[in-house]
Amino acid sequence: MPDEKPLRASQINFVNLTGHDVRLGSKVLVPTETKPARLLNGRILEGKLVIDEKGNETIPIYRFNCETQIVGLPEPEEGTLIIVSPMVRKYLTTIGRQRPDVLSPYAIEVKLINGERVQCANALAR
Repeated sequence: MPDEKPLRASQINFVNLTGHDVRLGSKVLVPTETKPARLLNGRILEGKLVIDEKGNETIPIYRFNCETQIVGLPEPEEGTLIIVSPMVRKYLTTIGRQRPDVLSPYAIEVKLINGERVQCANALAR
């Protein structure tokens, strides 16, 4: 059920931890912070894939384990909404951590703004 009282962008401090600028609708631009929130995956080397046998080029093959953690996500702060990548937000949901202050861009649409093609989030997801 939607909140009865809508949030007003002009009254919110947005912190953008996606790693790129986020435009909300066609009016609000939320610049990215220098260090995004991200998932740090625990991984185990399982083998390698030979790309070029003559040049001896290989790339590693990893298996991710359950030691995944989120890095760079600050604690909640009154009046602040934190925008993260959908992957970070989904991981919070997966581990059952309720963070109503954490949102991710959703329903991305490319719009022409001042003659420039810009990706705009037409919705946010919790």
